[in-house]
Amino acid sequence: MNIQQHLTTNSLSWKEIELDLFRALQNAFAELFTALLEDIDRQLAETR
Repeated sequence: MNIQQHLTTNSLSWKEIELDLFRALQNAFAELFTALLEDIDRQLAETR
C-alpha cells in the first residue's frame, strides 16, 4: 500500500509512514542516480 492510499485512511502508524517515505526516497534516488550514471557514460563515450 502506498502513502496516498494510507492518507485516505485513519489507520496510519508512524512505522508505516516511515517505511512509505523511505521507499519513495529510495525510488527517487535510484532514478536520479541512474540518470546521472547514464549522463556520465554518454560524456565518456563522446570523448573516446
